[in-house]
This record gives sequence, structure tokens and C-alpha cells, in this order.
Amino acid sequence: MRTVEVSATCSASPEKVWEVMADPFRWAEWLTIHKSWKSAVPAQLSPGDSATAAARVMNMPVAIDWTFDRVEAPNVIEMSGLTRAGVNLKLVIGIADMGAASKVDLSVNVDGGMIDGPMGGVFQGSLTGALNTSLRNVEALVA
Repeated sequence: MRTVEVSATCSASPEKVWEVMADPFRWAEWLTIHKSWKSAVPAQLSPGDSATAAARVMNMPVAIDWTFDRVEAPNVIEMSGLTRAGVNLKLVIGIADMGAASKVDLSVNVDGGMIDGPMGGVFQGSLTGALNTSLRNVEALVA
């Protein structure tokens, strides 16, 4: 299993950050690996909702069947996913109030497929870069 965790401070309230990060129709604006939704997705996320996303990781297209396990506005979204290749994922978005700003954490656990082989380290590095870019995108959208 590989785990990637990144954090950043955004110059906006948790509520404003939540408006961007919890709106699945805006994910392509900030989450660099997300390209589109391949299935219907609710406008407002709730635990138990599911949707299939088209993503691109290391320039490879990937379909991910996501289930939204925990949604607590404006602080937490936890999702579990499965790819067609049998790779299991867990994505956690955390938003913490820091007064005039917010701390945003992204954590991804990936298990199975090529992740467990020699390409795992390359994949981990690529995902770290993508998630750091995603946090910069969030900051640009809420600034």
C-alpha cells in the first residue's frame, strides 16, 4: 500500500473552501487527476452516495468507482474507490479552521495493481505532485 499526504493553508474560511472542494461538478477545476464524471453524481454529497469518475494518473486513463463514506460539512469528505484493475483507493479531504484561513489536508491510500510493484514509488511521486498542484488550484479558486 502507498500513502500520500499533502497539506496547505488556504486564505479563506472552511465554508468557502468547502464550496469548492465539496461540489463534485467543480472537481475538474481543482483536482488535477479528476477529468469528468462517467455517471450521475449528486449536487450535494451525502454518505452512501456513489459515482464513477474518469481520472488520469501518470498520463494513463483510469475509471474509479467512488463511494462517499463520510461527509461532514465543512470539514471532512472520506471516499473509498475501486478501479477496473482492482486497485483500492481511499481519499480523505480535511478542512480545518485557522481563524482567517483554513488548513486543507489531502490523504490518499492506494493498494493493489502496479502500486505494489516496482512502479509504486514512481506512482507515489507522481501522485504527490498532482495533489500539491490540486491544493494550489484550490487556493487560486478561493482567493
